[in-house]
Amino acid sequence: MDIKKLLLLFFSIQTFFVNGQIDHWETVIYNDDLWSYKLGNQPFPQNWNSPTFNAASWLSGDGGIGYGDDDDNTTIIPVQSLIMRKQFNVTDITKVDAAILHGDYDDAFVAYLNGVEIARNNVWGEPPVYDTWANGGHEAQVYNGGRPEQYNISIEALNSLLQNGNNVLAIQIHNDQGSSSSDMSSSFWLSFGINDTSSDYGDLPEWFLQPVFTSHLPILRINTGGPNIPNDPKIPAEMEIVWNGTGNMNSTQDVANEFTGNIMIEKRGNSSLYLFPKNGYTIETKDEAGEDMDVSFLGFPEEEDWILHGPYSDKTLMRNVLIKKMARSMGQYASRTRYVDLMVNGYYEGIYVLMEKIKRGPDRVDIAKLKEEDIAGDELTGGYIFKVDNGEADWLSPYNIVLSPDRQLPFQYVYPKASKIMPEQAAYLQSFVDSFENAVMSPNYIYGGKRYDEYIDLESFADAFIINEVGKNVDGYRLSTYFHKKKDSNGGKIHAGPVWDFNLAFGNADYCENSQFGEWMYFRHCDVGNPFWWQHMLEDPAFLRIIKCRWDDFRQGPLHVDTLHNFIDETAAFLEPALERNFSRWPVLGQWIWPNPLMLNNYPDEVLWMKNFIGNRMEWLDQNMFGNCSSVSTENLEVNELEVFPNPARNFLKVTLPQSGQSSKTIFIYNSIGQLVNEIAV
Repeated sequence: MDIKKLLLLFFSIQTFFVNGQIDHWETVIYNDDLWSYKLGNQPFPQNWNSPTFNAASWLSGDGGIGYGDDDDNTTIIPVQSLIMRKQFNVTDITKVDAAILHGDYDDAFVAYLNGVEIARNNVWGEPPVYDTWANGGHEAQVYNGGRPEQYNISIEALNSLLQNGNNVLAIQIHNDQGSSSSDMSSSFWLSFGINDTSSDYGDLPEWFLQPVFTSHLPILRINTGGPNIPNDPKIPAEMEIVWNGTGNMNSTQDVANEFTGNIMIEKRGNSSLYLFPKNGYTIETKDEAGEDMDVSFLGFPEEEDWILHGPYSDKTLMRNVLIKKMARSMGQYASRTRYVDLMVNGYYEGIYVLMEKIKRGPDRVDIAKLKEEDIAGDELTGGYIFKVDNGEADWLSPYNIVLSPDRQLPFQYVYPKASKIMPEQAAYLQSFVDSFENAVMSPNYIYGGKRYDEYIDLESFADAFIINEVGKNVDGYRLSTYFHKKKDSNGGKIHAGPVWDFNLAFGNADYCENSQFGEWMYFRHCDVGNPFWWQHMLEDPAFLRIIKCRWDDFRQGPLHVDTLHNFIDETAAFLEPALERNFSRWPVLGQWIWPNPLMLNNYPDEVLWMKNFIGNRMEWLDQNMFGNCSSVSTENLEVNELEVFPNPARNFLKVTLPQSGQSSKTIFIYNSIGQLVNEIAV
């Protein structure tokens, strides 16, 4: 095993404690304490990091010690390295069951407790000598509003190193050669987990979060070995899951028993990535050789691609979980979900939702596997996954977005990826989608000898319409909107779905009238507007009838208000034991977080607001839902006696009535949502 893997293993061992019950935490050393220090412009003295070393000739100053960035209490001249020491007294080592070192540094460090290394990051050497460069740049975080990194010291290290009376914490700091000594930072804190009610040390920093806790949720730990998780590219890490089964408690001190393995991880999201500090993550599970590896944990079917969703502006923490539950109960595939307590590099990061990433597979989007050689015949026709979303388009519709005459509807490949799809496959999919759009735009809904519903699965589109309107999803139709196409031998049609991002649904946005329970979202055209299909399809009686029939059916079960409210209540009760911890980490209750329509001071009120919105929204939809599910009654009128042209109608309508002895007749004209728009006596 190379040294990088050894260090990763070392830090993963440090991410939990294995004995004792912690009563409370206290801080022993603060970053701004008086430290002894020596510039690293010559070899370090022998045993400089041991308790017996005499540092009386060293300089002293308040930490942090460094230069540049205006984050130092003691400013020094530019140097390649720095060594510093802080003596501290331990009253009774039997009371100390855990310890944490917090560090905020630029660019690398090694930490020692009584002369023995306990943590390091971003520098090699056994030990590094005075003229060793850091392995790359690493910026301090606290002065920019961030938090120091956390390094948990194992109980074995404490038992073997800590002593009653005098002890010393020693730190060496190294600069990055690329920065040419432009700045250096060194802020460190040492805190103890105390197993009784005694109080021998100091108060905790305000950003300190208890690293040891028990939870009824699975505890998912991710350890990168020190580096922060970037937006791009993915970096290697280790993932562990502690899960002792339903009804049992899980502890951060437990050894992982549900899963331990290698992953690649990066941040994910569009606007949320920059607006919200609680980041989401994309994860790929890997084997020892770094190759993709399908795994199963927490009841999920085996796969390699996963999402960690971190609800932030959604203070109920459940909108995305709710919508996927709804979709599955309506017979669709939607990502399975599982709540977890997330730890990253020893830090508690809050309640997260572990989810399946949208991808092709028998337990996910069940379409045929498309290979590079599948460029003709039935093999070429599927399967595909594509979407309408933010970001660079892979191809453009020949038609503009509604209310956006200068912008064509953009599409993106999901499966196969844009980097892997063959030219013949890309051309086929684009042509098929174009044909569907041409048919929808046609006055008689026909293009290429096919009616538009020969290109798409109407029931899946009806369900997508219902789901978006129930949630009154402000991003509905135009963002995070997925589609998949099956092979011709398996129907060959485009299906709407799976559903994805509903974080700003169910009244959770202060724009586009999202918080009002009335009105339709399909024609709101928020921001850039929606695809034109929906308005045209909603003039088709066949589509309207499917919507109404499915609506009536779903309202008796999966979309009954009691069904939804019960699920919300059960989820809120399930989350309750972990809520205080989550909202201590992310104190958003009572705060306006974009784009909340209102500020509520507690979690029950957030849940009640969403429940009330759903109840009112359902009542409005019941009163305004399109179509008629029952068969059309002709009241003994022969079909060939009545002529309507064109059917469906858009701009004009010609009606030919049979001759009869009646002196007059009345024609009632209704629009697609059942409203009377004209009444003509003939």
